Amino acid sequence: MKGMFQFAACASVLLSTSLICQQAISEEAIKGDATRGEAAFKSACASCHNTTHEGSTVAAPGLQGVLERHDAAWLDNWIKGPENFAKEDAVAKHLIDSNKYGLKMPTLPATQDAQSRADIIAYLKTLK
Repeated sequence: MKGMFQFAACASVLLSTSLICQQAISEEAIKGDATRGEAAFKSACASCHNTTHEGSTVAAPGLQGVLERHDAAWLDNWIKGPENFAKEDAVAKHLIDSNKYGLKMPTLPATQDAQSRADIIAYLKTLK
């Protein structure tokens, strides 16, 4: 019986690891589209962020060159859920804590889809 339990536990670990790997591969395979990303940015992000280096009137950073400051994986995590990401990333926490008006970037329903985030990031890459 002990051997059977060990086999079942190993099979369970292999299965869950396989599912995690498949999820990571499928998310990495998502290609962003800058045209769709521009539309998504305008509807979800432009009310707070500028597409220049200049910060906005609500102290949100300008996003020109943002991919020189952060890589795409970091941005994906940030866009998906800034406050949750700030619990594990010191740079994200600093960004939230440093807003002079005490405003925090919200977790937006429009950015919960991996494809939407990939599209927004593809658009941000064009802001040079």
